[in-house]
Amino acid sequence: MLNAPSTAFSLRQIALLRRSNRLARWRERIEAGLESERAQGPLWAPVALGAGICAWFALPTPVGWIAWVLGCLGLGLGLGVLARGGRLAHMLAIGAVLAAAGCLLVWGKALLVGAPPLARPAVVTIDARVSAVDPLAARGLVRLDLAPVARPDLPVRVRVNAEPEQVPAGLAAGDSIAVRARLMPPAPAALPGGYDFARSAYFDGIGATGRALGTVERTGGTANGPGLSGLRQRLGAHVAARLPGPEGGIAVAFATGDQGRIGAADAEAMRRSGLAHLLSISGLHVSALIGGVIFLVYRLLALSPALALRWPILLIAACTGAATGIGYTLLTRAL
Repeated sequence: MLNAPSTAFSLRQIALLRRSNRLARWRERIEAGLESERAQGPLWAPVALGAGICAWFALPTPVGWIAWVLGCLGLGLGLGVLARGGRLAHMLAIGAVLAAAGCLLVWGKALLVGAPPLARPAVVTIDARVSAVDPLAARGLVRLDLAPVARPDLPVRVRVNAEPEQVPAGLAAGDSIAVRARLMPPAPAALPGGYDFARSAYFDGIGATGRALGTVERTGGTANGPGLSGLRQRLGAHVAARLPGPEGGIAVAFATGDQGRIGAADAEAMRRSGLAHLLSISGLHVSALIGGVIFLVYRLLALSPALALRWPILLIAACTGAATGIGYTLLTRAL
């Protein structure tokens, strides 16, 4: 009887030791698996960043965002301290920090470019500077991106659709105009899980959309427009003038990213054939352009023995391709 407590204590010790050994074996298996797949670890970085971005959209208030960031950073710090060389703890710590970074990234973008929407529909007469002019041939409209002048009651950027006959000939980015329009907040998703234009407009800096109710009057400005918007418009007009008809609309889409010149029949034909996605500038187009530029520049430089022997022509070709890809991405707004 005197030995009963010590026997029970010994049995508990044995059970705890077995459990500890079982956990240790599982940990060794996990560590061995992670070690064998260590080259795949970086592929989980976008997943962790995406989790932080999803958390920003899911949590309703800044208090929740702050709690998420602090919680992830605290978890990452704790796991980093307790890692003791273990790969699992290190990966979880890095993932927690990346999840916090994802939330901070989308939060920062919302603060930098996010535009609060118009509070309620309104009919207004505005003086504005034109940011972009996009013909929408398929819909028989012209889309104007406008920056209202001296109107603190309006968003800093609005989008107005007008009939082609309402728009003065030669209107370009950089011109100053006056127009009477009916403005409304960007429309939310019509169905749960559907395309949410209000969300896209918020991150594009568009606070209101609307329709012109009268003639757009040019009040001044430049003839060709500033920056990439003017270059994009001039290039689109040049391509459309050289290639009239359906071919021109598709060529303009590839050259500038503007699909508004593609007719309704051609757009429907592309959708039915499963090729409509090719009209949207994506990584496929940018990669093809970069590869073509690298190949062309490399072969041209290789024609000169002096250049080929004295200069790193492959590096020069790669830098040229990268610069071309960046320029094409900015020109076509494929960010």
